[in-house]
Amino acid sequence: MEYAIKTMLIYFKFLLKELISPLNYFMAFLIGVVINFFQGIGIFSSLVPFIVPIIVQSISKASVKFGNRNINLLVRLPMEKKDPAFVINTTGEIVASEGKTKGLFSKNGITNFQDLFENQQVSDIKGTIKESCTTKEHISQEWYSPRIEKWYSINMKADEFSDNVLVWLDDITLRKKLDERLTKVRNFSTQMMLSIDEQLKATDSYDRLAQFVLEQGYQGVFITSKEKDGNLKGFVYKFYSGQITKSNEIIIPKNSEAPIWKSRRSLGIVTDTINNYSDSEVFYQNNRFDPHVLDFLDFKVKNFINYHEEDISVITFNKHSEINQHDLTLMEGIVNSAFTINYLVNIIKNCK
Repeated sequence: MEYAIKTMLIYFKFLLKELISPLNYFMAFLIGVVINFFQGIGIFSSLVPFIVPIIVQSISKASVKFGNRNINLLVRLPMEKKDPAFVINTTGEIVASEGKTKGLFSKNGITNFQDLFENQQVSDIKGTIKESCTTKEHISQEWYSPRIEKWYSINMKADEFSDNVLVWLDDITLRKKLDERLTKVRNFSTQMMLSIDEQLKATDSYDRLAQFVLEQGYQGVFITSKEKDGNLKGFVYKFYSGQITKSNEIIIPKNSEAPIWKSRRSLGIVTDTINNYSDSEVFYQNNRFDPHVLDFLDFKVKNFINYHEEDISVITFNKHSEINQHDLTLMEGIVNSAFTINYLVNIIKNCK
């Protein structure tokens, strides 16, 4: 019963919208004039030819829109989504775009598919369009747009009733950046493994790791190892006047509430940001940073990521941009690499 009432209310909203539509009254006026004229009476002699069309049009249009309300909502999706969706012709000219896509293209002066991907060879663009039109199949590419400064997965499908092509783009910038950063992690791990002999002499594995982490866009990092007594011991690193500086050794007791313990206690990666709180003091109450760490950092902590692998615990401070899922994946890769390298170093030490 409740569902039926809600459905009726939705229908009456559609009907009311049609009843106040000026277009319906204009059409009813024309119909009424024509009917009265051909009946051979005065144009405004009878009101019936004017009233009936209003009622019929309103009810019929409201019924159609009510019946297609979910389909119409689905059609609006390309207008609402952030990633562009539009129509081009065989020369790449954008012939149709709406909503956010239209605003984006207008802002960046994009009128042609080649404007969007101007770093691609024109032959590649034309070839992709031609392939879509020829095969009538779904075509997919991954290209970078210099004008918008984003990576997109390009999807194309030709309209079987015309020469136009429907194009919809998926923003894959974060994934591309993650792939790039993970490649850096793999390269860093390889370089570290190839220089293990040097690290044995210099004992600077954590120093190199800290530099790598800071270069990924963090303001500070604290790297520790778990001691036999259960405490965490390590060093804090930060950039200062263009150089990496290192704190004195800092010990975090096993009963401490410092955030560097959170990953171990939750058995997973942990992150938090001051933006999650209406009051910054609540952020610091929930994350009781060790005073020695704060004194060395000498800046206000706004966010952090904490992860551990066996004896190694790492916490990074103040990523320059908003923390996302890709940053967590990257941190897992960095800490896992650090553990592997540290493990190999210890094995070699024990064998000598």
